[in-house]
Amino acid sequence: MDKNRLEAFSDGVLAIIITIMILELRQPAGDSMKDFAELMPTLMAYFLSFMFIALYWVNHHQIFHDADTINVKILWCNIAWLFIMSFIPFATAWVGTYPTSWGPLSVYFADMALACIAFHLMYYLIVCESCGRDKFRLGARSVVSFLVYTLAALLGGFCPTVAFIAVAIVSFWWIIPIKRKE
Repeated sequence: MDKNRLEAFSDGVLAIIITIMILELRQPAGDSMKDFAELMPTLMAYFLSFMFIALYWVNHHQIFHDADTINVKILWCNIAWLFIMSFIPFATAWVGTYPTSWGPLSVYFADMALACIAFHLMYYLIVCESCGRDKFRLGARSVVSFLVYTLAALLGGFCPTVAFIAVAIVSFWWIIPIKRKE
């Protein structure tokens, strides 16, 4: 398969996911700044989700730029990753409405952990296809990200603010994309 088709499809799905998220935002119930301030949990969840998707989009572009060939395993892994990413608008809306409740927090951060697993599996398959298994290295950033997302999903209900801050920090760590080839 031509990797450009896979990238174009993925770009389209991610654009739709972001569009769905913005359409889920509601205007304040009134015209005062107090009404606007009441939306802060929803707006912060939207911001974090938007950045999460944007960071994955940049890294997705990077790993596929480096890909020599695309096989069926990579294709299906990409579809699985997009499926997981497609839950972000749902999880964002739920956690934005109930930012301190265990269920929404768990779903929101678990979706991020699953996206991390699927993305790194896809990266592994690309490296194996292009260079062989012995060239794949799972960096500290990848491991820390998965651990933080998973711990936030499991323990975020104890201290939601700390969970959000930890996830934001580890997510923004990915502003520098994965580099495989020089």
